[in-house]
Amino acid sequence: MAVFSAEPLGVTPVDRATIHERVYEQLRDLLMSGHFRPGQTLTIGELAEAFETSAQPVRDAIRQLVAEKALVGRPNRSAAVPIMDRAGLEDVRRARIAVEGLAAELAAERATATEVDELERLVEREIEADAVNHVDGLVAQNRAFHARLYTLSGSRVLPPIIDSLWLQVGPYIRPSVEHGEVAGGRSLHHVEVIDALRHRRPAEARSAIERDIDRFFTIAFDVVKTMEKRNVELKSVMP
Repeated sequence: MAVFSAEPLGVTPVDRATIHERVYEQLRDLLMSGHFRPGQTLTIGELAEAFETSAQPVRDAIRQLVAEKALVGRPNRSAAVPIMDRAGLEDVRRARIAVEGLAAELAAERATATEVDELERLVEREIEADAVNHVDGLVAQNRAFHARLYTLSGSRVLPPIIDSLWLQVGPYIRPSVEHGEVAGGRSLHHVEVIDALRHRRPAEARSAIERDIDRFFTIAFDVVKTMEKRNVELKSVMP
């Protein structure tokens, strides 16, 4: 199995003073943006070469990501992106709905008009990416919208919890975007969030984010089902 997806990683060489932190942050960002696929193997040697660094900072970053359940440790100086079953996805779905729903509700209580305008521009760019089926743009703008929205909650506790949940399902984001068209457009519920924030309707903001998360997981469940079917078919043809 290939170590990296078809697209270049886009990483930058790192300074020795902050080498572990920056390797960790870039790997974390790649996982959360769906650059790595479920089941994909990552080797320390190839990652060190990509980052233009020694093996130790990569090893430390991988160890940290394994502790956060974003990767699974493997022998022979490698790690793998976890493959989640339906029960695992459902567990994360429930947690995301609870935590992100609360963050959206808090954001609707305190966001200023200028901050809502900023969010709306992110949604506009997301809609533009959706119109031309630009997967990278969709993934990037979707993440930017959610991250900024949760920052507006004013909570210092919620965003790190949300990040840890996104780390676990990040590898399913890109396959879900690639899975096919979505009725009403992929930004439908984000537009609803903007409207709720403008009119300071916390309950409506929470409900819109909950629907957005539910729709993602509905697609992700189909992705898992397809992956499981392919694995069964592969095993059936093996000698």
